[in-house]
Amino acid sequence: MNTNAMMRFFRRLMLVLNFMTCIYLTFIYAGTPCFAVQEFAGLRFAQELSALPDEPWKLFSIPFGLCILLLIRACFRRKETFRAAFWLEPLFCLMITFALHLDYNGLLLLAVVDLVDGLRGRRRALFLGGMAALYLLTSMDILPPQMNMVTFAEYLTFYDTHSRQLLQNMLSLFSALNLILFLVYMVLLVGQRTEENDAAARLNRELEQANGKLVMLNERLKAYAAESERMAETRERNRLAREIHDTLGHTLTGITAGADACIEMLEISPEMAKKQMERIAAVARQGMNEVRRSVSALRPDALERLQLPEALRQLCEEMQQTSRALVRLRLETQELRLSADEEDAVYRIVQESVTNAIRHGQASEVWVSIAPVDRSLTIIVQDNGIGCKTPKPGFGLRHMAERLRLLGGTLRTDGTNGFRIEASLPLRWGDSV
Repeated sequence: MNTNAMMRFFRRLMLVLNFMTCIYLTFIYAGTPCFAVQEFAGLRFAQELSALPDEPWKLFSIPFGLCILLLIRACFRRKETFRAAFWLEPLFCLMITFALHLDYNGLLLLAVVDLVDGLRGRRRALFLGGMAALYLLTSMDILPPQMNMVTFAEYLTFYDTHSRQLLQNMLSLFSALNLILFLVYMVLLVGQRTEENDAAARLNRELEQANGKLVMLNERLKAYAAESERMAETRERNRLAREIHDTLGHTLTGITAGADACIEMLEISPEMAKKQMERIAAVARQGMNEVRRSVSALRPDALERLQLPEALRQLCEEMQQTSRALVRLRLETQELRLSADEEDAVYRIVQESVTNAIRHGQASEVWVSIAPVDRSLTIIVQDNGIGCKTPKPGFGLRHMAERLRLLGGTLRTDGTNGFRIEASLPLRWGDSV
């Protein structure tokens, strides 16, 4: 049983005990005169009293007042903001106490138990101070003589010693039990408030610790955001450098090879040289468009207009037309479903590899093969150029490797017999071979 349940139990127990005490006193006040009359001792009983007993109708005010007290308690429990009920309960408890000739004032303790839990701060202090003053005042014997009240002890003088002692002990027992229940309730209330204060203090400490952790995490988050921003800037610079290198390198290689061919054809066939210059101009314009699209983070112009196989064929044909090299292409990608970033990587790898073969390897023939192998797309570019036994990765090779790494692929090179580039790009789930 938790503390709240125990407090409710003792509060109800006090209510029952106070009702029993009030009914007991009412029975003594009403029954003793009737018993004296039956014993033909009414005159003697009246002469021994300090004042006349209450009229019978006045005694009915006690159970009537108890019923009103129950109604007030029910209203107060249903609606704690009912302030009138808050002051009415102590008032009716005081009225019933006076109706009981001030022989029992335990109802004031019941009012304290009912109302103290709903008060805070200054209101609680004022309430407890006022109820303590009333309790002390009603406990004194100076008021009954001044108000012509017949006390419980005077009613007991009619009975014999044994009965008188028994009846007096009954009232003392009720009063003692009521006081014990009151003290137990107040101890439980103080303990509950102490636990609540401890819990609030513990919660405040936890909140302070959590706030400290949040401040620390916020600082880390700011540092992480700054680092992420720097990394994003670095990635963007690398992307722009890679894209411009791929587009400008390819375009300038085509222009250089085409210009060399024009120089040789000027003396032999000016008409052919003119056509070659027109091809060079077209390649230059296309390269300018590629640079603009790279800066805008768009795909290669060929992939915007064409599917990947057609774009690769056009790339190889243009390289063959603007240079003196023969570029052969073998594609087995018709059944593949590649994402946009995968198509970009395949196109740029082929573009960079063919450009390097013509520009650096001085190759006259280049073979390009693209085919799926064991859920991977293999790209092989082989030329018959001068090769390089110990190739040093330049800008182009580094960025090819970086593109593949971002997609989980690998890059291998071999310069012993011409130059060979072999790239492997894993196919994602859903791609069919």
